[in-house]
Amino acid sequence: METARGGLTEDERAELAWLRSENAFLRTQRDVLMRVATGYAHDMDALLRRRGPLSD
Repeated sequence: METARGGLTEDERAELAWLRSENAFLRTQRDVLMRVATGYAHDMDALLRRRGPLSD
C-alpha cells in the first residue's frame, strides 16, 4: 500500500534495504578482490624481476 504523499510501499522499502545491503556486500567483495589482484601483480613483478625477461 502506497502512502498518500507518494512514498515507498513496505515492499519497496524492504527491497531498498536489501539492495543497500547487497551493494555493501558487493563493494566489500570488490575491495578484497582488488587487494588479492594487487598482491598477485606485485608478486609476479618481483618474480619476473628476479628471473629476468621471459624468452619466447
